[in-house]
Amino acid sequence: MNVDTQAKGLVLPRPQAAPWLAIAGSKGGVGKTTLSVNLALLLAQKGHRTLLVDFDPGCGNVAVHLRLAARRDLDDVAAGRCAARDALVDGPAGLRVLMARSGATTFAGGDAAGIDHTLAAIGALGAQFDVIVCDTGAGIGPATLAVLGRAHLALAVTTPDAAALTDTYALCKVLHGRGLALPRLVVNRTPSRECAMQTATRLATVTKKFLDRDTPLCGWIAADERFAQSIAEQRPLALGPASPARDELQALCAAALAHLPPIGRRGRPTAVAAARVQPQQTG
Repeated sequence: MNVDTQAKGLVLPRPQAAPWLAIAGSKGGVGKTTLSVNLALLLAQKGHRTLLVDFDPGCGNVAVHLRLAARRDLDDVAAGRCAARDALVDGPAGLRVLMARSGATTFAGGDAAGIDHTLAAIGALGAQFDVIVCDTGAGIGPATLAVLGRAHLALAVTTPDAAALTDTYALCKVLHGRGLALPRLVVNRTPSRECAMQTATRLATVTKKFLDRDTPLCGWIAADERFAQSIAEQRPLALGPASPARDELQALCAAALAHLPPIGRRGRPTAVAAARVQPQQTG
């Protein structure tokens, strides 16, 4: 066996299915789509082959954030009008996007068979990507719960607002009732780190008392007017220059990666054995 053959044997095959990162927010307007889009872009910028899926049935606006348009979308996949791969569009930084249609009803109908078909169709794309980022709809609908049940890591986005935190607990309660793991928490639009920690502690206290489960804090994002400006300009902060807000997004992205299974990068093996290849001894 020559050295080249030995070296090839040290490269492990890429996993067949990319891990799913799902971002949820039971209360509308907490910023889950903004975070989903920025996290997906940061992952793509790091060299990970990233797919962003807008799972918000009927009210998806990932396309608005990225200023994209598509002839096919999630509703077409759910209805069987096209394959998932045929609905993908190119986004910035090498990101691939499967968009939802505003006002669509097929995926929003809550049909279990249709949801299962859609998730399976997207899961079949796993070999083409390193990670799949899923933006889910507000509330606790069937599609959102199905995506969270499929995800390797779920992030629940809340703000310090009492109503948002109450809705986040409601999501945790439903997931617990289904025997699913509770999400990790992201506190968005917080005035300070201390406020984020207090918000996380409030939720953790309640989930521990009534569900006997932990809701670890994954990260927080400070209130920053640059987010609103980036949405208005349809240019996510991940695509802009360095800023404190972008640094916080980077920190959240790193924390999410730490809780996902190891993922690869374009043109690189998923893992390589640490041992060096030694030339064969002769004689």
